[in-house]
Amino acid sequence: MSATPQSVAKEENSFASAFGISSLVFILVLAVFLHVLGVSLAIFVPLLGAAVLLWIVVQHPIGALGGFLAFMSVFPMAVILGEYFGPPTIAWASACSRVVLVVLICILWSRNGLNLTTPDWFALACVALALVRLVFGGTLISLLGDFNCMIAYAAGRVTVLNANLERRWATRAVWIVAVLSVLGMTEVFIFGEGPRAMLYSSVSDLMTTEGGALNAVFHAQGFAGLRESATMLGPLTFGSLCMIGLILWWVYCRNPLPGAMIAAGLTCSLTRSAWLGTTLAVPLLAVLMKQRRRFFLYAGLGLALFIVSIPVLGLGDYLSMAKSGQDYSTQGHRESIFDGMEYVLDHPFGSGAGSVGFYASAMQNNSYGVFFENTYLTLAAEYGIATGLCFLGFLVSALWMAWQKRTQLGYSAVGILVGFGAVMMFAPLHLDFPLATWIWFPVGLAVRSSVALQDREPGSGTAALPVTY
Repeated sequence: MSATPQSVAKEENSFASAFGISSLVFILVLAVFLHVLGVSLAIFVPLLGAAVLLWIVVQHPIGALGGFLAFMSVFPMAVILGEYFGPPTIAWASACSRVVLVVLICILWSRNGLNLTTPDWFALACVALALVRLVFGGTLISLLGDFNCMIAYAAGRVTVLNANLERRWATRAVWIVAVLSVLGMTEVFIFGEGPRAMLYSSVSDLMTTEGGALNAVFHAQGFAGLRESATMLGPLTFGSLCMIGLILWWVYCRNPLPGAMIAAGLTCSLTRSAWLGTTLAVPLLAVLMKQRRRFFLYAGLGLALFIVSIPVLGLGDYLSMAKSGQDYSTQGHRESIFDGMEYVLDHPFGSGAGSVGFYASAMQNNSYGVFFENTYLTLAAEYGIATGLCFLGFLVSALWMAWQKRTQLGYSAVGILVGFGAVMMFAPLHLDFPLATWIWFPVGLAVRSSVALQDREPGSGTAALPVTY
């Protein structure tokens, strides 16, 4: 006589529950015993917390992953507040966040497996070439920072979500960005830059303050106010987060309220790269999803509200200078592009990880380090032209696979790749790990879904049907 699957599952659950209770009793008895002996229990608190966290992750990896992705939207401010009020060891939280996601990836990989496809091979080639270049010079921490996106992408590649979980993830992501957009406006219109400047001044390696005040990144020529950053490190990353929120809202939501909240946050961030990415992604999605009427309705309303907000926010001079191209930002970006292209041609095999970009300026305490306002040029300058081409191949192949998948997830990935692909032309935001988790996870999720769809089609004899609205 053989046991049924239901009885086996019940036995496994009973064993897991008994084992968990026994472990908890053992830990409590051990704690009492050590306390009687006069041994400090302070060192066991973080160990116990890590053990509990690991147990939750192993038992509920999808829920843990969802909580992790949601927390990444407030992670930058949480770490800064922790460094300001808590112990210095809180600075390790940034590295621990990567470790947590890698553990989740390993668990989901063991459960769901992984079939490598074209974007994966380009991503692996990109990392492999960078590692080869590291042998001839560079710093490992810089390489790890440059390829944060691959960790987040891998998380999406090993995750399987049904339609209900996928919609729940997207809807909650939209509302998270919407709430952060509104809360971030309190800093712009009520509190001012004082609290953030105080926090950032206490963290010496951020290079975001000058003379105790926020630097030029948080302001704009022709604009007297403060650019919105909410819980992100700065307005550039927050603007891109709002762009992702609007793309997910367009694909998954019908409620105009969160869309309006996110659009207001995007406007207050004064991030033109995110504005450009949004204006490229949303009209494209409207065409692909056959929602032209909806697009013209919201575009008209959005344009009218934006025109009304110009005198309210004091954007007249800012927009006038941006239109003429005479502001420092436009001129600096133009010079950065030409300098970057010249540098890449002079260093076709790269100059080493950490020789260009944020780490060249901040980590080496060199304010005059080589810095290009372009992700593609930064990667090519550090690791060589071949690595830069592999990164482009990764983007294009992932876009092509998402383009063929006529579903909400595929549309989201297309919008994200088009929008953030444009953003990376104006800022090297590939370094920001919290932002990367919001960008590359859905891309990896869409690629996995596309691979699964291709595997099912030959046997089913039917083609994938587009999503109807």
